[in-house]
Amino acid sequence: MGRERPPLLMRVVAPLAVGAMRCVQDVRISGAERIPEFGPVLVVSNHTCHLDALSVCMALYRRGRAPVTAGRADLFTAPVLGWALRRLGQIPVYRSDVDHVPADGGSPASSLRTMSDALAAGRALVVFPESTFTRDPDGWPMRGKTGSARLALAHPDAVVLPVAHWGNERLIHPWTGDIGWRRMGGRRTRLDVRIGEPLDLSDYAGREVTHELLTEMTEAIMAAITKELVELRPADVAAGRGPRERRWDRRVDGDPYRDVDAANSQAVRRRLERRERRRRGRR
Repeated sequence: MGRERPPLLMRVVAPLAVGAMRCVQDVRISGAERIPEFGPVLVVSNHTCHLDALSVCMALYRRGRAPVTAGRADLFTAPVLGWALRRLGQIPVYRSDVDHVPADGGSPASSLRTMSDALAAGRALVVFPESTFTRDPDGWPMRGKTGSARLALAHPDAVVLPVAHWGNERLIHPWTGDIGWRRMGGRRTRLDVRIGEPLDLSDYAGREVTHELLTEMTEAIMAAITKELVELRPADVAAGRGPRERRWDRRVDGDPYRDVDAANSQAVRRRLERRERRRRGRR
């Protein structure tokens, strides 16, 4: 079996993107040898800002994989970027907790089916179980959603790899979008990407799929991601700023960026409405 052949656009864009990242970041990847060269791989990662997918995909691409990412559906409505994401074979994720109307009739269930199809085809799929940037004030992984657990159960042959990264949040603020130009103008900031050992989730196989089972399995996945992140942040842990005893939960602890998220969703809605008006005007 030969290596995956990435789409033409990926073969063109990936080296440029990696080169651009290395201009502003000192990228250090550990554990890349744990990424299988063939077969289905479910990569589960923490989520801190807009650069995360690129960082994780870079590690996969350098291993010879053609990564598929699951990203926010509103990104696929943006001019140029949306076209590129679709041509690269990426998957839009429709979130039930975001107030926007999918232009293509998509839904959270259809997103999960598309991700499942990617694993069935033997692809390397990158997902962020938190579904959005963490709200934990110290940047630790918050409570995840159950989609990654559902995928792992549906594809027991897939290798599940926990991945942690740290450093992107120094360049781009996750919610304001402010870019650290001063950091870019001087010495490169450090970005660490750590690939952990494959998860053994066999204890969950064969059991009745209930909400409790999915919640337990999701927490096992988030704990594995957090374990890798602890290895990347020893100074924070030593200073008493390690992971909290109870994982941050937006439903319990609140969402400090709720207003920003709502404003972003409204902007997406207006963009879709303008596009629809232009489409009708061309008829």
